[in-house]
Amino acid sequence: MRRWPTYNLFRRREEPDLVCAVPNDFPVPAFVSGEAWTYAGSISSPSEAPPGFASEMAERGAETCGFHLFHQLPDTSVPVQAWRAAG
Repeated sequence: MRRWPTYNLFRRREEPDLVCAVPNDFPVPAFVSGEAWTYAGSISSPSEAPPGFASEMAERGAETCGFHLFHQLPDTSVPVQAWRAAG
């Protein structure tokens, strides 16, 4: 069985649906530092991922650039503010 990495999530302050996922054992990209982004929690399994996160795409992004950008999609089963409140 393959190990699924823990991802640290960072949300762009001015565009809160834009999220950068960085594997826990990778350095945080330079563009994420500063006031434009905020830490929004972490996920350690696909079931914890916010809507819009695609694990296969995240893995490919991490392999090629060290991070994965995605847009968080609305989830009607969980209030949007519940996930956003983590950051």
